[in-house]
Amino acid sequence: MRRVVALGAFVLIGVGVIALLIIKPWEEEVQPPRFLDRLPMDDIIGRTNVLNLSRDLIPTTYNNQISFREFISPEFILSQGKTNGLNLQRPVYFFGNENNLELEKWGVMIHVSDSSKVYGGITRFDKITELKDSTLFDQRIFIFPEYNITVAYGKDWLLLSDRKSFKKYFDHVYNARIKSIYPRWRRFIEEKMYSEKSLQVSVISKELRKYGVESALIASSSDSLSLTLHARVTNIDTIPFALKDSGERFEQTEFTRRLINLHLNIDRLKEDTDHPLYAVLAKAARKISFPLSDFLETWNGDITYRQGGLQTIVEPYIVSELDENFNITEVVKYKQKKISGFALQMSMGDNRPEFIRKLYSKGILTREENKVRMLYFPPMKMLTDDESVSFYTSSFQPATIADSTQSVLWDFNYTPVLFTIDSLESKVAYGKINIGLTKFLKDKLKQE
Repeated sequence: MRRVVALGAFVLIGVGVIALLIIKPWEEEVQPPRFLDRLPMDDIIGRTNVLNLSRDLIPTTYNNQISFREFISPEFILSQGKTNGLNLQRPVYFFGNENNLELEKWGVMIHVSDSSKVYGGITRFDKITELKDSTLFDQRIFIFPEYNITVAYGKDWLLLSDRKSFKKYFDHVYNARIKSIYPRWRRFIEEKMYSEKSLQVSVISKELRKYGVESALIASSSDSLSLTLHARVTNIDTIPFALKDSGERFEQTEFTRRLINLHLNIDRLKEDTDHPLYAVLAKAARKISFPLSDFLETWNGDITYRQGGLQTIVEPYIVSELDENFNITEVVKYKQKKISGFALQMSMGDNRPEFIRKLYSKGILTREENKVRMLYFPPMKMLTDDESVSFYTSSFQPATIADSTQSVLWDFNYTPVLFTIDSLESKVAYGKINIGLTKFLKDKLKQE
């Protein structure tokens, strides 16, 4: 009897061991990675709510009669997403880096709601452009050679990328593990600032670090005439200047192409010659032998500058003529000449005369009769007083008004771009970049 009981116990133990080896309860079930775990990392990362972005663009596309406006409407985009198995009600994520303001690498990740429909959506493009398929990591991929694009997808994700960068991005997407989201992506997704905007971008790059910038957070909004980029710029070191409450500025006129109105406290910048911003200014100054250190010691931080519009000046010139005795004589004559209007006013300290003499000695300023010429600008009048120096091409000194605006307006091929500093903290600057769309859209309409 004992032998039977012992044998039975032995069999039960054996069966239990075999069951344990098969079931392996100590091993957790391997879970697939989440969508966010698959997001690749690069210098530029961002996300957009495509439907909200489309709604933001409606005033622009309709007021400017853009021919394809129906194809970027929220309703059309949503219907196309559903037809092709994409969930465009959830954010679309993108990443990449740039070189000299051009995208060098880029990729996009889109949520998939029904992977059985994606293949049909991809192959529809075969009717309008060449489509090749291949494999990578035993996964099928699709290549559009004409557009330099590669596509791959899984159960809940789709990756779209330039061909050169695809392998790097796809390696991370395909081999991602559960809870392996990059910390920077996590911080970006949890960021509350600009969360109500339809597009947000984070930039961390070596190029920005050269200028002392640790990171930049950017978001967009738009109206019928312009696109506005809202920015938070975080610096590595303390910002070497502060904003004054107000100062004198020129008003913008109808034909103003460039306008600068800044009122800064630059005491720290004068002392911190190792700051990256000082290095950037010094590099620019060396190109024209500009005495930067002398300027900063003289300048009190206020500058207002305006250029644009046409002004008429009378310019002398010398011709050789024969007099009544047939002798060659030089005669001074005058002609009217239209030039671009120019006005510059800067607040200056006590050593202003010495600084101006240095500009003359370096050839940055030259005398021309009762006017002065600054580098390649036309002859101007110069007026100095105890607190400022002014240069202007008009007959009379342009009027200024008191204002707290801190901004720079610059015209790029007739597209106005307005940079505004809203506020400063110790290491953080908040501002906006407003880009006019009228010229850009007119050019696009002409191409159509």
